[in-house]
Amino acid sequence: MVSRKVRRLLVAFAAGCLATLALSAQAPGGAIAGQVFDEQGQPLAGATVILRGLDRTDLRLQTETDPEGRFAHSSLQPGRYHLLLLRAGEILWSFPLTLPANQEGLRVEIDLKKLHEAAAARRTLDPELERQREADRQRVEEQQLLQSHYNRGARSLREKNPEEAVKEFQAALEMEPGRATTYAMLGAAYAAAGQTDAALDASQRALEQEPTEGAHHNNLGTLLVSAGRLPEALEHFRRAAQLDPDRAASYQFNLGAALLNAGRSDEALPALEQATRSDPTLAVAHFFLGVALFRTSPQQPSAEAPDRVAGRPGTVAAFQRYLQLEPEGDFATEARDYLEQLGVPASDMLLPVVPTPQDFD
Repeated sequence: MVSRKVRRLLVAFAAGCLATLALSAQAPGGAIAGQVFDEQGQPLAGATVILRGLDRTDLRLQTETDPEGRFAHSSLQPGRYHLLLLRAGEILWSFPLTLPANQEGLRVEIDLKKLHEAAAARRTLDPELERQREADRQRVEEQQLLQSHYNRGARSLREKNPEEAVKEFQAALEMEPGRATTYAMLGAAYAAAGQTDAALDASQRALEQEPTEGAHHNNLGTLLVSAGRLPEALEHFRRAAQLDPDRAASYQFNLGAALLNAGRSDEALPALEQATRSDPTLAVAHFFLGVALFRTSPQQPSAEAPDRVAGRPGTVAAFQRYLQLEPEGDFATEARDYLEQLGVPASDMLLPVVPTPQDFD
């Protein structure tokens, strides 16, 4: 590997090919003059030399090199300039210059042969830099390809094409095996494709990579319910709620819903009540809470309406709350049926819709 000291020398060598020297006394005003040599080291005649002012942007001087490759711009004020060298309209070199106030002129030598040799020497003598650049380029390309696989997988999943989504997420994992999010998405794709065992394996791998991520516990719990492994699923739902308080309401709801669907309504009640407290706007939790309360209510006629069921305290309120939040929701018809069984008049079901935070944005 070439040391930093050597690299500094190489840079200095390249700069030396554009030597600038003080000129002796000139005509009034400063001057920038010099000589140009071509790629073979011979004087370059007929090249265009343009000098632009960096302090005075309206200043633009142009001349051509003589048969000896010489040029000169005179009557210049001290300041910053930019010199541009062209041949047949092609830019050969350009660089900034400064004409000091205490110096009457600068002499510039532009040797294209030495400049090109210096550039080639830097590439040859610093292979580590070239390897690093190549490694950086490959890394960027790999990241772009990885993100492309992930994006196509997510799009296929949204478009209900889980088989294609599985292929894309698998390709992403071949490039980056330890990415928990990709394993989680692969699990969702397998589940959508009806491959429960594969979905469980992918979700477990996501959890192994990020054991404190509540979403991974929740996803695994949902799959375990489908696989008939309820006790394990319940533990994952509980763990998810502990790890992720911001989304605890959803995880508590899943816990209560799993118990309710398993016929364990009494055990479902605490989880569903907690879900409605954690997020009072989670409509589905209110509906499931109403169902759990209804199922655990004494199945006896109401004193006010013998043909109706007397519900436990809070049953009617749970269904009404659901209808307030989602009057046209997936469970709206069922909620009204339950209220009818509970003897609630139809007029009492027409409650004002509860505003959500988004309504005030």
